[in-house]
Amino acid sequence: MAARRQLLIGLFPPANVRAGILAHRADWWWPRGCTMPPAGRLHLTLCYLPDHQGEAEQRLRATLACVPMPPLDLTLDSSGTWRNDVSVVCPAAHDGLREFHDALMRALRQTGFISYAGSWTPHVTIARKTERAACPAHLPPIQWAAREFRLVRSHFTHPFRHELLDAYPAC
Repeated sequence: MAARRQLLIGLFPPANVRAGILAHRADWWWPRGCTMPPAGRLHLTLCYLPDHQGEAEQRLRATLACVPMPPLDLTLDSSGTWRNDVSVVCPAAHDGLREFHDALMRALRQTGFISYAGSWTPHVTIARKTERAACPAHLPPIQWAAREFRLVRSHFTHPFRHELLDAYPAC
């Protein structure tokens, strides 16, 4: 049986932002058995899609190239654990990020890659299986100058890996 794959459209933080996220993650108390993504896989998800290859992948890449991304100056300023036992770091409300996400979803709907866009809460997952994790009372703000978004293929293999397919710079 072939390993499952999925496409991810997301913002991947540069090294200095990853370092800030990792330093914050190190300040938590983690329960036994939780899992943490490696630094290189930290990202803010814009959209997940079924895997597309060949002509469909090329159409997707062309669609994404037509969605203008503004430079986004984000501030990661809150963290916590959600009801599904996923621990996250979240950016402060940002109109530009929300507008970019909306434009991306419109383009994907218009080209048939998605039929609808559900609710979306921008976040970076820092750990899973985190029931009873304890986060610090304060997250020192982490500034993130997001200047590109990426299309990656997630390979659900052991070990899990991301394959960079394309990067789209901010205009």
